[in-house]
Amino acid sequence: MPVKIQKQNIGNAGEYYLASRLSAENFIATITLGRAERYDILAVNPRGKTIKISVKTGYLSTVKGFPLSEKDEVGASSDFFYCFIKLNEFKSEPDFWIIPSERVNKVLKKSEELYRNMPGRRGQKRKGSILRIIPLVSTDFYRRLYPEKWEEELNGYYKNIEQLMK
Repeated sequence: MPVKIQKQNIGNAGEYYLASRLSAENFIATITLGRAERYDILAVNPRGKTIKISVKTGYLSTVKGFPLSEKDEVGASSDFFYCFIKLNEFKSEPDFWIIPSERVNKVLKKSEELYRNMPGRRGQKRKGSILRIIPLVSTDFYRRLYPEKWEEELNGYYKNIEQLMK
């Protein structure tokens, strides 16, 4: 019987995976080990700029989106990024997307606004939720809440370490 991998270990695996990829690209990367509230990795790029990265990790190849919270709608800065990693059960190379925090904040804020303005199943007004989702695949539901051509936009963030070089 397969052993269930603990959620904390999945998160750690994502952080270590990204830190190793950054190190291979000549970054100096350190994992905060929970000592920084919003950041999992602090890195210095080859040009000497310090960047902060929040890593969100899914273990399965079937991951369709990543949960965030309402606090991820604020706090953007040009040196802060989110990295969403699908480990693909380590049966194949992990997939990852690096998205600037400014974009994540705007997308989450707008999608929550649209969600609250959509009528509920029985036509009632929605109260909203503290949960936010960054989807990797488009469904009919997500198409109504996220920017047009969101999946195409994600392609530009896919394994895009270069944007951290600026």
